[in-house]
Amino acid sequence: MSELMERLRNGDKAAFEEMVESYRALACRRAAALTRSWQDAEDLVQEAFTRAWSKVSEFRGDASFSTWLLRIMENYHIDTQRKNRKVTLVSLQTMQFSEMVRAHAPSWFDISVLENKWEIEDLRKCIEGAFSKLPSVYSKLIILKDVQEMSYEEMAEAMACSVESVRCKLYRARKQLRTELAILLGQHDLAL
Repeated sequence: MSELMERLRNGDKAAFEEMVESYRALACRRAAALTRSWQDAEDLVQEAFTRAWSKVSEFRGDASFSTWLLRIMENYHIDTQRKNRKVTLVSLQTMQFSEMVRAHAPSWFDISVLENKWEIEDLRKCIEGAFSKLPSVYSKLIILKDVQEMSYEEMAEAMACSVESVRCKLYRARKQLRTELAILLGQHDLAL
């Protein structure tokens, strides 16, 4: 292996082809385990070999070459997942009033009893005020679940945590939102 590494470090393309041939099956198995499609797995393998070729001078030999190659692949996969995981947040100002009420008003709150647009505007202010008092992770969870209608599994993937963590945090977020909303609704004489 040391001879192959020396040739790789010297930029020998034939050595690179030997490396690909030697480790392709291993890389393909690992990529298939990491991704959801053969196309993504193939892209991941290609990227891993390209990165290994460009960083071969950084290989210190502390671990086996296969371990180093798979670590490059896994790191690239993690970085790609993080970039794809960006969550689109929705501004309360651009949200339709009906969406906002559906997402943030407690189930016992009946909007049909509001008599005029002043009360509706007060309700909007109460919802915005209550929502602004939530920690950002809570507001993000509420938007993902109640506005974007994501499943718990999708939310867990987007937030990079477990489904149980999502459920627990969402429960706390809704509880805190109800409390804040009840206080603000009372201040505006809108408590029903």
